[in-house]
Amino acid sequence: MSGKIITTIKQNCRRCYTCVRDCPAQAIRIEDGQAFVVDERCIACGNCTLVCSQNAKAYLSGVERASWLLEEDAPVAALLAPSFPAGFDVPAGQLVGAFKAAGFDFVVEVAQGADLVSRAYAEYLEENPTGVHIATACPAVAEYVRKYHPEMVDRLVPIVSPMIATALAVKELYGEQVRCVFVGPCVAKKAEARDPLLPDVIDEVLTLQEAHRVLAAKGVDPATAAEAEWDEPAAGRARVFPLPGGLLDAAGMDRGMLDPDVLVVSGHDEAIEVLDNLSEADTGQTLLVEALMCRGCYCGPGISSSEPGLLRKRRVGEYVAECRRQEALAPDGDPLAEDFAGLMLGRTYTPDDQRLPEPTEDEIREILGRTNKFFPEDELNCGACGYTTCRAKAIAVYSGMAEDAMCLPFMIDQAERVCIELNVPWSEMRDVHRHIINTEKLASMGQMAAGVAHELNNPLSTILLYTHILKKKLNDRDDLDHDLKLVAEESERCKKIVGNLLDFARQSRVHVEDVDVQDVVQMAVDSAAATVDPSGHVVDLVVDVEPGLRADLDRDQMTQVLVNLVKNGVEAMEGRDGTVRVSAYEVEGGGRIHLAVSDEGAGIPQSARDKVFQPFFTTKSIGKGTGLGLPISYGIIKMHNGTIWFDTETDRGTTFHVELPSAHAGGQAALIDNKGAAS
Repeated sequence: MSGKIITTIKQNCRRCYTCVRDCPAQAIRIEDGQAFVVDERCIACGNCTLVCSQNAKAYLSGVERASWLLEEDAPVAALLAPSFPAGFDVPAGQLVGAFKAAGFDFVVEVAQGADLVSRAYAEYLEENPTGVHIATACPAVAEYVRKYHPEMVDRLVPIVSPMIATALAVKELYGEQVRCVFVGPCVAKKAEARDPLLPDVIDEVLTLQEAHRVLAAKGVDPATAAEAEWDEPAAGRARVFPLPGGLLDAAGMDRGMLDPDVLVVSGHDEAIEVLDNLSEADTGQTLLVEALMCRGCYCGPGISSSEPGLLRKRRVGEYVAECRRQEALAPDGDPLAEDFAGLMLGRTYTPDDQRLPEPTEDEIREILGRTNKFFPEDELNCGACGYTTCRAKAIAVYSGMAEDAMCLPFMIDQAERVCIELNVPWSEMRDVHRHIINTEKLASMGQMAAGVAHELNNPLSTILLYTHILKKKLNDRDDLDHDLKLVAEESERCKKIVGNLLDFARQSRVHVEDVDVQDVVQMAVDSAAATVDPSGHVVDLVVDVEPGLRADLDRDQMTQVLVNLVKNGVEAMEGRDGTVRVSAYEVEGGGRIHLAVSDEGAGIPQSARDKVFQPFFTTKSIGKGTGLGLPISYGIIKMHNGTIWFDTETDRGTTFHVELPSAHAGGQAALIDNKGAAS
């Protein structure tokens, strides 16, 4: 499996540099003022998705593939991480019942794999009692060592994570045909599942937030689900794994906070500080480091809950305590030693050096001078650029990770100087800049609209004329009445689409009304199915809409968006059998709806991904595409105050995502202009 784990939604990125400031791996590159994740440097900790207030960072979705797996014939197992109480405030039995009601054949605690891993750790440390050992249950920590301290790779304990151990045990117990879907709080698990050095036993990874969406799409509410029992193999002491020090406790090695041979750290600041200094430690000492990039797995970036971390931690602790009371598990118990003694839990790590070259002092001074920092006292170290010091930012500029224009004090000085020279107040200059940008965008759309109107209006009028003539001549042919009516209706809708495009170019407004999302989606799918020829291969169109979902939308324009996306999905399946899925649900927390159109085609080529929404750009052959569908869809979504983006993987398919506010000010039949103001 391939594909970026974390991507940037360009239209949401606002030059705040928060992700730069909070990235423990310094894996954010600024290009033309926008922050992009450098996949090679990223450790997939997911911290940027948490700190970005503009929702400009998104991690790779597992919802679509997990839904496909549930529809296949092979049995599917849900592997629930020990931190599941942090994401679901329901009794464990009800949660198990909810997953089974959603179609999972087996529901297993990953704490069972953590028991296996804990035992393997105890055996490894007994065989290797001296030296520095770094626990690797946190994949983000292991990736940080591989990329930024490759000289310490041999200190990583060579044992698989509980996720892999659980999947191995499930396949040992139920057969290799079982599909395994891991459910947990960790984004880095999505990268771990794709690690070529690990057994290929994880078919998909869902965060706890995504698990909520899968259950909702299946119409399952964990709060009302019937209780069910966990499937074997049973978990034991390692349910405490999500808490800092949990690995040591589960392995029976919790020797107290004053033990000089044990170091437990959590949170990326503390973990990075320890790992950076550990490389200088005496290799002759004995030290076991258990590090977590999060404060604990109960605070992982894949948890949708807005509850305080302390409350989530408490729920995990209460579940562990209750299980131990019920099972009366002895501290030295090891119920799995005989059942899975033959599982191969060892693994290897390879260095992946991503350290950047260091500039000379003269090169640093030259870069600092470009932003008027000629003396040490000129270095304000304000942190507005995302870097702690001006020197750190200069080093990032040298490495191609940052831009000179990120220096806020320098840019303000430059802007004020220009305003003084032009004798124009700063506030007026800002308005002029905004107007120029909007004018350029509208001019581009206006040119496109004019071309579309010229090319389509005349043939559409001819089609409508002859359709009406045929209806009169064939008024006795009931078998043709539906087809002719559909031709006329679709032609009229095409003319309306052209008119709407012209209206958009003139900054006109859209008409929104309270609509049933199911009706809009079904209408779009029916229209797309009637106009697309799958060329001999079998393409199933699947509609998966949350029951009762309603939103304030322009019905015709949103139908146009979905028709474009569905047609693109079907055409992307050229030469393949498969499924195009259209789904819709309310985003957790309310106030927004999420639409997704997924295909199983070849994916969008790397060279085309930055041009997807560019007018008149198309990868289709001549005569099959105009390059207008996605740009028009983009404009319609923006007029609805929404966002549109896509995930794509080579030979795996593409998913277009749309998020829209479910309600607009002004109630039903409100008029919304393209700046988003209701009137």
